[in-house]
Amino acid sequence: MTTLRAAIPNDLHEAVLAQAEREHISVGALVSRTLRAAVALPLLGLSVQERAARGNWEDFDRIMARVPDAPPVPRDER
Repeated sequence: MTTLRAAIPNDLHEAVLAQAEREHISVGALVSRTLRAAVALPLLGLSVQERAARGNWEDFDRIMARVPDAPPVPRDER
């Protein structure tokens, strides 16, 4: 395992701490998972546009139909 050090803004640090707490995982696990997802596309040789082209609108509509029609949670409004 390798240690990675990075300087990040305080507000991002607070958000990472809060997200890790909500998910009941360590900050290291959260950062590792996020970095893994961020580099997965180039490793697969697929651009975002190529992945999007593989999408299926019928599947998207079927999945989105399961989302409840409710107002956003507080502080998640646009």
